[in-house]
Amino acid sequence: MVSIPRDTMVAIPGLEDTFPQKINAVYTFTDLNQTVNDISKYLNVPINFVALVNMGGLIKMVDKVGGVKVKSPLSFAYNPYTAHDTGNDLYKFIKDSTSYYHTTNGVDWTKHKTMFGNAALAFARMRYDDPLGDYGRMLRQRLVMQALLNKAKNPTIFLSNSFFESLSKNVKTNLTLNDLLLIAKNYKKAKEHIKSYSIYGTSDWEDGVSFQVVSKTNQQRGTNIIRRSLGLSKATTGSSLMGKTQEINVPEDVTDILGQ
Repeated sequence: MVSIPRDTMVAIPGLEDTFPQKINAVYTFTDLNQTVNDISKYLNVPINFVALVNMGGLIKMVDKVGGVKVKSPLSFAYNPYTAHDTGNDLYKFIKDSTSYYHTTNGVDWTKHKTMFGNAALAFARMRYDDPLGDYGRMLRQRLVMQALLNKAKNPTIFLSNSFFESLSKNVKTNLTLNDLLLIAKNYKKAKEHIKSYSIYGTSDWEDGVSFQVVSKTNQQRGTNIIRRSLGLSKATTGSSLMGKTQEINVPEDVTDILGQ
């Protein structure tokens, strides 16, 4: 699983006059097909299938599998309505523990050993209080995804009519039912060998807006990891800024804080 920082600075192909933009704006300005095509060219890796999952979809997936167990990499509290640790509706996660606490009035706390949909969403969304910022959030998102995959010991959970019906309004994908059946059959053991990585950049501010500028070395590293995982030959990564615009010089000596 490879994450791309949402704040990665890019020039959107065909819309270079709006530069600089963040990579998560490609979908906002274009559509899903162009987003997939642009990211495929940006890293020079093939993307044959795509799933677009909104937050409601994550909640339903976690609930449908009976919840997940995720060990938190840090201690923090989060309110889904304030995006901080303020207010009455708080989830409190404990470092190195799969248990968490929840309160709806800011006073009475209940302990939970299994993370259901709303708690998983809170765990995956917190950003501002993580010392690693968005990189920490991406790590927690991958932890939730891996926990979901661990539930695939019984693939019928994911391939039932009720599961698909619950996700129909929250997920868009070009995977067919036969594709999903083949994945369940042939990739069941793959979940035992999952590796996690995040492409990372250097912080930069443009007109008061925060960006992550990814160096060519780090971009190439992401390309290498994905192509190697797919059994493809080595290839040069794509344009540094995705679209056609002036290249940005980025220091190459940034420490990889999340690479594994």
